[in-house]
Amino acid sequence: MRASPFSLDGKGGRAHAKDKHERKCMNLLLALALALSMSAHAAKSETYKIDDKTSTITWEGRKLGGSHNGTLRVNSGTLEVEAGALKGGEVLIDMTTLKDLDLTDAEMNGKLVKHLKSEDFFSIEKNPTSSLKITRVEMKDGKTQITGDLTIKGITKPVSFPAVVVVDQKHLTAKGTLEVDRTQFDIKFRSLKFFANIGDKVIKDQFAIGFDLQSTR
Repeated sequence: MRASPFSLDGKGGRAHAKDKHERKCMNLLLALALALSMSAHAAKSETYKIDDKTSTITWEGRKLGGSHNGTLRVNSGTLEVEAGALKGGEVLIDMTTLKDLDLTDAEMNGKLVKHLKSEDFFSIEKNPTSSLKITRVEMKDGKTQITGDLTIKGITKPVSFPAVVVVDQKHLTAKGTLEVDRTQFDIKFRSLKFFANIGDKVIKDQFAIGFDLQSTR
């Protein structure tokens, strides 16, 4: 008896089953390729350029019974966004733009700024640029936590601080303040860690740097 062309026992049936299996494999491969393509597209990072004119950097130095506050200018920088969230980036700070906002007397203000730029503090002639490189961004206790490497006077140390980050298709803003131990960056002037018996001349080791970064895609 001749085998039916539709019987799995015949050549026609085996060929039909083979074609069906190949089509199934091809469909699976196409589905996998599409999924990988969509995943790669979703994970694509976008670069936002930091606006050096609208972004601001603030600082606060503390001493017994008071403090000094001032500003710095952003030199340049970029922020990286992936899947609608901040993932990394770097901001360069122009240390030559350091200003004090407290002293209204021009002569005293000038002396303070000159001293802050000297070897006792930031040694700005030798180190005109500081930087913050973001290495990790994560949610912690419902807040955005930024971790990165802060470089001052050519010395790099890890830092971590909470921030408020807002991202849309064209803009990204990031605001946060980090506390810094100045002695880790070889800024030892009037620190009790290195100078004893200096009374009320003490300058506290901790100082604050505030970031208000405005960027566009």
